[in-house]
Order: sequence, then structure tokens, then C-alpha cells
Amino acid sequence: MQPFRRRWQVSVMNDLSKKEPSDAVNAQVGIFWLVGKRLVLAGTPLAEAEPYGEYKNFPTSHVKHWAKLQRDGRVSPEVEYDEPPRGRVVYNTKTQQFTLMADRCIIGNERLIGRIKNELHLPQNTEVVTDSHYRCAACLGTKPRRKQEQADWDF
Repeated sequence: MQPFRRRWQVSVMNDLSKKEPSDAVNAQVGIFWLVGKRLVLAGTPLAEAEPYGEYKNFPTSHVKHWAKLQRDGRVSPEVEYDEPPRGRVVYNTKTQQFTLMADRCIIGNERLIGRIKNELHLPQNTEVVTDSHYRCAACLGTKPRRKQEQADWDF
């Protein structure tokens, strides 16, 4: 049984390599934000990604991961997770296609898209789309109240 397993793994790796000559076997799914001019990104290897229907997804939500980043001091505790532009990369297991969904503030920056693709080792044919779920406060024309402002109004 072991020799079959090895041949299968090599075969899969060779298939991915034929599709994309780059780092496709190391491709990851993940979530990210653009905080000022800083890219904050978290990725996980495709093999460790969480199944979500016909997709492979990053195992944690933006909300939960942002809270961890705040606890670790990597982002301001005064900024809510949905204020900065953000996005996600998923993998469709049926079409074998990566999709990068992001706020239009991110999608409009080709250099930033290239950096996200590079950091997550995504193939060149990764689909890049906007998604109504990923709209920052600036794009919505609203700025969420900060935690202190909310507390000031809680009687």
C-alpha cells in the first residue's frame, strides 16, 4: 500500500506543476486586510484548509482572527475588523480554482494583488473578484463607531 500512496502523491504534485510552473503545490487559502499601507495576512496550506461545501477555506473567520491580532498587539484595539479593506482566498475543489475575493480598495491595486498571490503561493490563473461581503467603511461611506464611542452611548 505504501508504494501506491507515494506514486499518487507524486502524480498529484506533477499535475499541479504542469498546470502552474510556480509554487502551486505550496498554495494556501487565507484572509487578509490592508491596514493603512500594511498588508496583514494569514494563510494555511491547502492540505490543512477547512472544508466548506465544495470549497477549502481558512479555518478562522475575520472576526476571530482580528481579535487574536488585537490581543497580540499586531493591530490597534481601537479598529474594528470590518473597517479596513479586507478579503479572502478560497479554493474550489470541483473546479480546482483559487478565488481571491476582496474589497475594491484592494482589487484596484495590482501590485498589492500580486503581493497577496505571492505570499500565498497562488497560481497565476487565480480568479480575482469583488464581493459585496468585503466592503470597507470607506467604500460603504460609513465609518463604524469605535468601541469607546459605543460605550459612551450605552446607558
